[in-house]
Amino acid sequence: MSVLDEIQADAQPGYAPSVAVILQRLRQALGAAAFAGVSKSDFGLHTVRLIEASTHPSGVKLQLVSDISSLNWWCGLEPGEAFSAALAALARRTYYQEAQAIPYQLEAADPAALRSHAVFVGRLLDLRHSPTRGAFDYLRALACDPENQVVDVFHAGILSPDLQAYAQARLGSAFSKLSFVSIESDLNFLAKAVGRGPRTFHFWCEEPFFIHISLAALVGPTLMFTCGDAAPVQFSDVYWYCQEPAYIEGLWRRIGAPPAFAEAYRKLQSAPFPNPAPLRTRSRRDFGFRPEETVIVTVGNRLGVDMDQAFVDGMGALVLSDPDIRWVVVGWMQAFWIEAFESVLGSQFTHIPYDDDLIGLLGVCDIFANPFRAGGGTTAIMAIDAGAVVMSRGDLGDVGAFVPSHHLTQDVEAYFEALGALARDKALRAARLAEQKVLLARRLDQDNFARELRELVGLAFTRFAARIPTPLETIFAQPQPRRTALSAGGLPGRPR
Repeated sequence: MSVLDEIQADAQPGYAPSVAVILQRLRQALGAAAFAGVSKSDFGLHTVRLIEASTHPSGVKLQLVSDISSLNWWCGLEPGEAFSAALAALARRTYYQEAQAIPYQLEAADPAALRSHAVFVGRLLDLRHSPTRGAFDYLRALACDPENQVVDVFHAGILSPDLQAYAQARLGSAFSKLSFVSIESDLNFLAKAVGRGPRTFHFWCEEPFFIHISLAALVGPTLMFTCGDAAPVQFSDVYWYCQEPAYIEGLWRRIGAPPAFAEAYRKLQSAPFPNPAPLRTRSRRDFGFRPEETVIVTVGNRLGVDMDQAFVDGMGALVLSDPDIRWVVVGWMQAFWIEAFESVLGSQFTHIPYDDDLIGLLGVCDIFANPFRAGGGTTAIMAIDAGAVVMSRGDLGDVGAFVPSHHLTQDVEAYFEALGALARDKALRAARLAEQKVLLARRLDQDNFARELRELVGLAFTRFAARIPTPLETIFAQPQPRRTALSAGGLPGRPR
């Protein structure tokens, strides 16, 4: 079996068709022979080097870079931090090559950019999709500010009638400030984004490898939502999230982001993460759970990748130690996992491949046990809101942004010791949940988010003004040894 066949076999259920398309594109662009004898663990870094050495135009290279990033997400390549750093560095160099063709350079920053905004919000799906709901709260924070005159929204996906109705209800009269442009159907979207005079550019849940993120940074202040499970690939004047700066600095350094990226990060107290309401009233009886059971739930789209052996072994031991503990796993997984859990844990294990009312399901569970993974933040928010206390590690991922730090553990042994205590002690669960709800209320305070976002816009403008005019290479390129603007600690003239 070749490494490409092995990767296809390891694809998460639901992602296999997309993985097949990507692998075929790699075969065509780089040649199947280029992967002969390559192991899965070496595949990522090997492919990055092949892409860099190829003679393909920069647009093709960027597509392949995005493809490799997707494979790592969907198939669990586990290539190590050297791969992540090399992939991001290649992307930045390729963006620079693309940007060199742009002759336009600003001579000065115009304060009018503080009142006009272009917001890239990623793919709009439906109201069960947290980034989609969050996009409208982000837009609300901008459009409801009387100082802001224009808010243009650039999106993938479809602005359905349901989404339009939700946005109108959420924004009220401020909805009239919004203008929506599909980046999939309007080939002139970038000209519209940069052609309406000075403005500030916002990136919320946008595909990190899109070239327009870098191009926008040439002509206006930029703000980029990031999160606690990855380092940003592209330059922005301001990055923001709710994670502690020390955590972000360590993560981004390990994954190879330039030091100036972490210096530009700001922790916010609030963010646009609104939860959907439950679709219906649900009870434990609906799922076959006994009233006296402690129900521990684990949720994810990629659990076959996210759950390592230490997590699986620890959960199995905990469940087997007490007949009144039930472990519920929600998400599509490879069949061998389900068969193993059912065989060992029997009736104390429940698998739910998909539930269209996740917040309703979480409301009948006691504990959300996050695997040892980078993600899980959205589910943690939903769990706390629904009434399930969250257990997670603080050295991994974005859940730490929504849970008090003293609730988090730093290693496997401490995790399962704390999880066992929560499973046995109902009063402890209630006390922990109450603390988590207090923090979550602060995170979901949309009036406070609007105030914080206004401050970030001003900070982005100040930084933009300090870097204009700036050579393109300091923004886009991974510096060569003789050019140390980014590697030595920041952009020229950046306020500290």
